[in-house]
Amino acid sequence: MPEDTAPLVGRAAALEQVVRLARRGTGSVLTGPPGSGGSRMLREVRRALLAAPGEVVLITATGASDDASRALGARGDGRPLRALLIEDAHRLDPETGERVIALALAGTAVVANATGPGGMTDALRRIIDEDRAVSAPLAPLAPEEVAELAAAILEDPVDAVLTDALTTASEGRPGTLHEIVEDGTASGAIVHADGLWRLVAPLPAARSVRSAVLAAFGALPPEQRGWIAAVAVAGAIADDLAPRIAAPRTIAAAAEARWTAHDPERLVRRIRSVPTRTAVLGTLTPRARDSVLRRLADVADQAARPLQEDERTALLRWRIELGDPVDAAEAFALALLPDQDHDAREELLRAAVAGGAPAGAALAEHLRVTRRPGEAARLIRSALPDAATHAERVALLRVQSLTTGVVERRSGDALRVLDEALAAGSYRDLLAVRAALLIMEARPREAIEVAEVVLASGPEAGFAGPFALLQRTMGLRELGRLDAALAAATSYALAERRRDDVLSGAALGSWLSSEIAVAVGLDLPRADTALAVEYASVPPALRAARRPPLAYTLGTIRVHRADPGSAVKLLREADAGSGSWREGWQPRILSELTIAQALAGDLDEAGATLERLRRIVCPPIQRARVELAAAQLAAARGDATAAAATAAAVVDRGVREGLVLDAFDAAYAGVRYGDPQAPARLLALGGAPPGPGRAAQRAYAQALASEDPLAVDEAATGLWAVGLRLHAIEAAARAAELGAPDAAPRLVAWLARSTGLRIPGVTDRRGGVALTRREREVARLAATGISDRAIAAELGITLRTAQTHLGRAFAKLGVHRRTQLRDLVGEP
Repeated sequence: MPEDTAPLVGRAAALEQVVRLARRGTGSVLTGPPGSGGSRMLREVRRALLAAPGEVVLITATGASDDASRALGARGDGRPLRALLIEDAHRLDPETGERVIALALAGTAVVANATGPGGMTDALRRIIDEDRAVSAPLAPLAPEEVAELAAAILEDPVDAVLTDALTTASEGRPGTLHEIVEDGTASGAIVHADGLWRLVAPLPAARSVRSAVLAAFGALPPEQRGWIAAVAVAGAIADDLAPRIAAPRTIAAAAEARWTAHDPERLVRRIRSVPTRTAVLGTLTPRARDSVLRRLADVADQAARPLQEDERTALLRWRIELGDPVDAAEAFALALLPDQDHDAREELLRAAVAGGAPAGAALAEHLRVTRRPGEAARLIRSALPDAATHAERVALLRVQSLTTGVVERRSGDALRVLDEALAAGSYRDLLAVRAALLIMEARPREAIEVAEVVLASGPEAGFAGPFALLQRTMGLRELGRLDAALAAATSYALAERRRDDVLSGAALGSWLSSEIAVAVGLDLPRADTALAVEYASVPPALRAARRPPLAYTLGTIRVHRADPGSAVKLLREADAGSGSWREGWQPRILSELTIAQALAGDLDEAGATLERLRRIVCPPIQRARVELAAAQLAAARGDATAAAATAAAVVDRGVREGLVLDAFDAAYAGVRYGDPQAPARLLALGGAPPGPGRAAQRAYAQALASEDPLAVDEAATGLWAVGLRLHAIEAAARAAELGAPDAAPRLVAWLARSTGLRIPGVTDRRGGVALTRREREVARLAATGISDRAIAAELGITLRTAQTHLGRAFAKLGVHRRTQLRDLVGEP
């Protein structure tokens, strides 16, 4: 997708502010490094300003006075200039600058793009000092904004690993991001697989960055190039080792020229930015790189102090690249460090295996976690016959079972192979894995029994104890045993904190209790705030592994809260994650994504997600969610009969197989789709699962069974009170159909507080369409009593646009006066 047609991700608020100020006669100077998106912003500002009366002029500064710029001060027609837009304003020459100052002081709004290398000129500083303009820094895009823009450019979502790499390589600059994505796909570093764009090789530096760095790097003296190349290859060089590589004056010169930066905490020097480092590394021939590596290795070998763990890791990797012999045991030990970089871990593990260390199981586990199950399986098959010890054989079998059963989701095949191995002896690690496979096979009672055997036979340490606790928790979840599942989740979280090697890099313990509270008890208030805080606080380096579970559960909460748009974004993030959790839960993630897309009215997208879902392997425990996703899409397409029939079939199977959670969720789905037998079917399931949300759902089913309109209306209010807004809206619609007098206005008010919700028969009737975000903003301002013109000024839109949005809001809400808006569009 060309840059001009890509969405203006991460810049909407800044654009709105710049346009709003310009309409009031105040200018803005866009600042930031090259690639920050200043040119695109300027074009969008021009488009917005041209929609209103008054002349808008765009000039491009070239660094020299010319006729076009001088003409700014010699306008003979007497018409006022409402806005002056300046592209490449960092090149503004002094004479043109004086004309710009004069126009600004006369009342023209000057909007200048000063995101080039030179930054702000004296003329631009002057109009800011005179309060005729403000500085408008274009902040770097956040990782989630990078993911959104990259997905728009590539026309499909990107996974979390690629998001992190693009964020680092582009430094959050939209223009730079476009270049990197284009070059990355052309070079094969970015590939499309399984519905996502993924990173399979290092990203190239952006063309603009690369050309600038190469020109500047080539102009440096040889000694400076040598030092900068050494820092780029090493990644970081300690202060006490630096003088053995370059003279102090050379080191100082590189720092003054902003090639390198000093880290005062770790006492090391690095290349100042990742894009610059990538460009410098690209200048080195293989022979030049080997020369740099040899020098670095020699300096490290002769260090007068013991090397730190990261320095030892770097030294071993240099030796591996140079073809020097390495200590296999040391490589194995360094590979297993908890915070070891993924690429370094793999390189060290391969060296350890090649050197004869018993590292085959660890390498296979690494391949499993990094989504290469085929390579992991081949490695295990070749390593098993040569396993030197019983412990190594058990470790290989454990990884094999997890690879086949969890990553590939072929739990039945994995269980058969594992049971053959267990016939030769009861091994604790393998029993813990067996519990996981039984969960995948929808046999939670058996899984709990096996997990309890593991827990009774040894401490909650190592692999077996915490993993068995996790499976016991998940088994209790499927059986709807809320209190027991929450207690087990707490035990698992404590055990996980005592582990050095957190499973697959995903800290599941902090997420698990919230997931249980939501999935089993529908206790949304208990989980929502805690999850949101934790989601926002995950360190950038751990987002790919740790945020997907949080995003998944937050996404399901947003569905219940009638906010499908936010749910879609969160569930896409969960789908884009990495690690074993995402692989094992992918059918469940895609099912919830289908449901959210259907509720948002994106039926084509929902259909595409469902087709993708049906192409992947789905274990028995997740099949109910897939079927309920298909039911939701059928209902969204207007076929409530088919949706209800699918839900009823899932209930029957859940009851037959003892899957309490599946049976209840499917029975309530039938209630939602208008199945007249569904309320009785739900009530026949008894009191499990417990929880405030489940109680509200039972009350609604009971009210429907009684055919009492007032009871149905009261049940709708109860659903809203516990946060189940989607279900409350549907219940209010049913109550209105039955004749409850207060249900219709309540439905209108609730829909006004929902965003982008589409439910056939509910949101498509008069007074029942959810407002868009902009319509709600306009309506809320109108409810305060301010004029249409004031609303337009506040939101940075034209008067006509404000009036259009307000008219649509009135029509959707079924009201005609501003005073009627107060109860409908107030804060929830």
